Amino acid sequence: MLPSKWLSMLLWLTMLFYWVAPVQSNTDRAIDTDSGKFEFALIGDMPYRIVDYWKFDNVINAINANERLEWVLHAGDIKPGIAPCSDALLLDRLERFQRFKIPFILTPGDNEWTDCHRAAAGSYQPLERLARLRELFYPQPGVSLGQKTMTMVSQASDSQYPEFVENVRWTKKRVLFATLHIVGSNNGLVPFASRTQADDDEVARRIAAVLSWLHQAIDEAEAIEARGIFLLFQADPRFTAAKGKPARHGFEEILEAFEQASLRFRKPIVLAHGDSHRFLIDKPLQVQESERTLEHVTRVVTFGDRDVHWLRVVVDPDAPEVFTIHPEIIERNVSGYPLF
Repeated sequence: MLPSKWLSMLLWLTMLFYWVAPVQSNTDRAIDTDSGKFEFALIGDMPYRIVDYWKFDNVINAINANERLEWVLHAGDIKPGIAPCSDALLLDRLERFQRFKIPFILTPGDNEWTDCHRAAAGSYQPLERLARLRELFYPQPGVSLGQKTMTMVSQASDSQYPEFVENVRWTKKRVLFATLHIVGSNNGLVPFASRTQADDDEVARRIAAVLSWLHQAIDEAEAIEARGIFLLFQADPRFTAAKGKPARHGFEEILEAFEQASLRFRKPIVLAHGDSHRFLIDKPLQVQESERTLEHVTRVVTFGDRDVHWLRVVVDPDAPEVFTIHPEIIERNVSGYPLF
């Protein structure tokens, strides 16, 4: 039998362990909230053709099978521009997106509302289709789609821009994510026969909302000392076109805002979009006055149209580059599409 003094010391050490161990565990958990890798999926410009629906099913299955992924981001254009903008088609896309087991976040593209005035698309009024799109895909502002949902901050909570339910932002491990409603067709400025002043007013208001939302995102990133920023939108805003060119008209203010935001926040920024249907990673943003490349800003363009694949984005808040992009090629989708 141990002497009483040793027994007392053993009891004291045992109690000390149970007091100290939880404190250490809590500290570890607190540290984990600001560090450690995580991953998500990025897609865009899909599904397009009926004959390619099975390819999109393969993308869904591949993403659902990857248990490391936190969410799915879709860069817009959920249908081709010549497909009908009918409720039936929108509901079909909603049903497909709801097959994702993890949170699904969509930023709108021009094909699902801006270009719906086209005869092949059904000769709809674009603003009516925008209202319907918001009703179907953003029924709860600040709550994602997907079988597992995620809560975010929506611009709908801003009394100045309450209709912009589609613009959202959130953070994870001090990395900030935001969606911006920027679309193709020159950001909605392409003329059409039934265009009215209301269509022009919508473009101006949407640009103002985007600029405000971007400014708020940078403010928040600075406030939390974010490690990086990931911005998602649909349109190729013509980064490489000369300032003042007609192709940039609908994007001039936004491109200038991207430049100013990047000069304020000198840590990794990703500008992710679809529109061109060709996977691309480059650094196209420059300071206009000096034409100096902003090296900490990376543009990522999604696969799309017939190239039905996805991108796996690895986020490491402790790494200098923060974001690493991995193309995930669905082999069955390659073998099922003839090269010639």
